[in-house]
Amino acid sequence: MSKFKAFTSLLLTAVMSVTLLSACASNNGNEPAKSNESSNTSTNVTETNAVKTNEEPITLTYFLNAPGDNVPEHFKIADLITEKTGVTVKYERLVGEIEQKLGVMIAGGEYPDMIYPGDKAHMLIDAGALLPLEDLIEEHAPNLKKLYANYWERMKATDGHIYSLPNSVPTGQPNRAISPAFWIQKEVLKDAGYPKITTFDQYVDVLKNYVQKYPQIDGQDTIPFEILTYDWRLFTLTTAMQFLAGGPNDSRAMVNPETGELTFYQTDEKISKRYYEKLNEMWNEGLIDKEAFVMNYDQYLAKLSSGRVLGMHDQTWQFQDATAALKQQDKLDRMFAPLQLTFDESIKADYMDVPSINYGNGWSMSVDNKDPVRTIKFIDTLASDEMQILRSWGVKDEDYKVDENGRFIRTPEQRKWFESNENALGWDGKIMWFFPNASGTLPDGNNYWPGEQPEEIVANYTETDKKILEAYGVKTYPELFNPGNTKRKYFPIWSIELTEDLKIFDQKLNDLNKKYPPQMVVAKSKEQFNEYWDEYVTSVNKLDVKGWMDYHSAEVKKRQENW
Repeated sequence: MSKFKAFTSLLLTAVMSVTLLSACASNNGNEPAKSNESSNTSTNVTETNAVKTNEEPITLTYFLNAPGDNVPEHFKIADLITEKTGVTVKYERLVGEIEQKLGVMIAGGEYPDMIYPGDKAHMLIDAGALLPLEDLIEEHAPNLKKLYANYWERMKATDGHIYSLPNSVPTGQPNRAISPAFWIQKEVLKDAGYPKITTFDQYVDVLKNYVQKYPQIDGQDTIPFEILTYDWRLFTLTTAMQFLAGGPNDSRAMVNPETGELTFYQTDEKISKRYYEKLNEMWNEGLIDKEAFVMNYDQYLAKLSSGRVLGMHDQTWQFQDATAALKQQDKLDRMFAPLQLTFDESIKADYMDVPSINYGNGWSMSVDNKDPVRTIKFIDTLASDEMQILRSWGVKDEDYKVDENGRFIRTPEQRKWFESNENALGWDGKIMWFFPNASGTLPDGNNYWPGEQPEEIVANYTETDKKILEAYGVKTYPELFNPGNTKRKYFPIWSIELTEDLKIFDQKLNDLNKKYPPQMVVAKSKEQFNEYWDEYVTSVNKLDVKGWMDYHSAEVKKRQENW
């Protein structure tokens, strides 16, 4: 699975809080983090008047492997940060294919000061384009050193250097947040009378019944099930079955947490073939969008935003813009509720991530950085609790308030302001998230992110949400999900650094997954489906599956024993 999946689960804003759960009064089955070992402390975390820098102004360029709205030259949080640090950041967002963009950088030998390469950091490391960070942090960045203290050795690449600083470091009381799920439009649940849905077959039946009753929504054809297959986002198709089979948000293999044994499910007839066969049936019944395998990411978001998509398998961070758009259109019943589904009721679902960080995927500094020491000091300042509060909550009394119990809250007017994509652009769920940050609770118990603050979660629930949750006997959506299995110390296996040979294996398997699974889904007959499946299995088995499995088995064993 692409390492973007761990974004995990965590690109969260107040507009997405209908799908999230904070730790609330208990940890809901999760083990607490080790005291606050990786948490920064602050004598006054609600203040935002940091001592202004005496250094000369500097502008740093930052490339983000994340398509989206262009970042304006000035926005509130950026201007406040510049005022406090003397640093202005000029952003460039991804347009087109990331491999091509990085390939052009590497071929030209010219890089921006800072890079967020996502799961393509290995391309830049191999090209010698990234600066090692460990010495800079040791000498100049005490906040970063403390934030990553529990993960310091784990973040090192095979050459012993740290090249990337991951986002969302578990700190304090861990959060429970839904990311991967099978999603269903809330109106569909309401219309069906809030049925119990635990298996994929039951889910499909509910979608089918609704589209038969309502073949159009707002004058457009209803889309029962949507699939995103554009570029690396193909994972929504090729890894969905691991959840149905009882696995977590892992990779191409499922791990038995009791024995450490791995199962390569990509060619497993009882897992992948079973899922693709069901999708093929759905396709031939007209239950899957006919443009699913030709549309791009923006078109996918546009369809979700239209309110006519009934369901899909995806991760919260990937469609949050569509959720925000639906909310802005006041199409609250057309938003999505999460479900943990399995192939059958005998399988225990395991959707919730174990608190971890996205090793090898995060903020990096290029070899062309104009002032590495000044840059790491800037990032260190951003990693302080005071600045993290500014980045995500804003300015006290302007963007949030502190009640008599010391809890951070927003007024209805403040929440409404943040519902606008334009207003929310610069905050932690949008742009400022692409700098090192913590996930969990501050030393005073407030959450680093508004979308994880219990009070904000409850405040953002609509009447529709309340009726759904009441019908299912819970107060929050994540209560519908089993807690993450803390026996999975290795989690996740997609964060395991690959050898050069395994990178080639990975790319070749990606190429096969782009070709064959879509063909299987659109097959016109059972015979044609089986032909495509057999060709797929034969092609995959020509790769070094055993080498991939042996390597990952050894790495999982190592992590389970040492982490």
